[in-house]
This record gives sequence, structure tokens and C-alpha cells, in this order.
Amino acid sequence: MTDIETQERFIELRAAGLSFDKIAAELGLCKTTLLKMSRKLAGDIERLKYINFEALAEKYKMLKTARLEALGCLLEKVDSALEVADFSKLSPERLVLLKLKLSENMRAELAEPFFIEKTVLTAIIDGEKDYSLKVD
Repeated sequence: MTDIETQERFIELRAAGLSFDKIAAELGLCKTTLLKMSRKLAGDIERLKYINFEALAEKYKMLKTARLEALGCLLEKVDSALEVADFSKLSPERLVLLKLKLSENMRAELAEPFFIEKTVLTAIIDGEKDYSLKVD
């Protein structure tokens, strides 16, 4: 492995949560060297941890957009069932309650507040800082 390949593998292993002992055994490096690499590459390790976490959240539909889409699909199904329900034969209470609950869940998702630190807001207003808005 080249130096760059070793660093990249170290970043992957640390971001995956492996101990220094396990990484030392795999890479054939001493723990002291790994500790130095950890300090030097801390930003890269944290970025990869975040990327891995975000991928996991997306896989299990934990991101807000995925939750809203799933709630929306369920709500559409309930609406369709309500439209064709024979209210003289079926008790629609359960469908109505489900619709109300799904609607409330969607409202809660859409109305969730977000916060921004005053110092960051001041810096943005004063033009000292660029910003991007990520809704999720």
C-alpha cells in the first residue's frame, strides 16, 4: 500500500469505528503512528462518518423527505379507500382516524422548526459568511 492508500484505508476503518488495535493489526502500523494520523486526518474521518451516517439514514428512510413521501403515499391510499368505502356496510371510523393521524404526522413534519445561531445569522446578514440551506 502506498502512503495515500494507507491513509485512505485508515480513514475508512476509523470512520467505521474500528479500534486503534484492530487498525494497527490490519495496516501493520504501530498505535503511535495511528494516533498521529488520527489527529492529522480528523476532518476526513468525521466527514466519512457523516457520509456513512447519512447513507444509513437514507437506507432506512430516516430522512425527512423520505418520511414525508411515505406518509404521503399512505395518506393517498387511505383517501382512495375512503372514496370507495361503502359506508352502509363498513365502519369508516378506523379509516377516518387513520387519515387524521397521518395528516397530523405530515403537519408535524412540515412545521418542524429549525434554529440558527445568532452569530451565524449576523455573519450572513453582514455578508461575512456564505450560506446554503439544506432542508432535512
